Amino acid sequence: MSTRGINFFDKWMAEHLPDATTDDPAAINDLTDQAMEAAEREGIEVREIYEEVGSVFESIAEAMRHRDGSLPEADLVAVDLLAGRLADEATISREQARDLIGRFGTDWEKLLNEAHFLKELEGRRGQE
Repeated sequence: MSTRGINFFDKWMAEHLPDATTDDPAAINDLTDQAMEAAEREGIEVREIYEEVGSVFESIAEAMRHRDGSLPEADLVAVDLLAGRLADEATISREQARDLIGRFGTDWEKLLNEAHFLKELEGRRGQE
């Protein structure tokens, strides 16, 4: 596994993907080639990226399909399930759970810590 590889790839996509959405395979293939060439120039072996994302082409295609900030349908379902679990376990609302996921990602321990902190903060406000 290569944290260096995925960090490079995430940063590269944020800096180099066009703002427009596209599903043109030729354009996505060109972007894939550009990303791999940039990785090599940075001394990052292509395999370090492939170990993390599987298909670079598919990762770029998925990012391009969701340039507007939307999540793929499968991701929306996963976030909803995670929000429900977090809301139940930490006894917070689903809306609060979704907000925490949006702010802190999907790391379960981090989410639980933040949810418990939120609940404690609300308890303190209620005592005032």
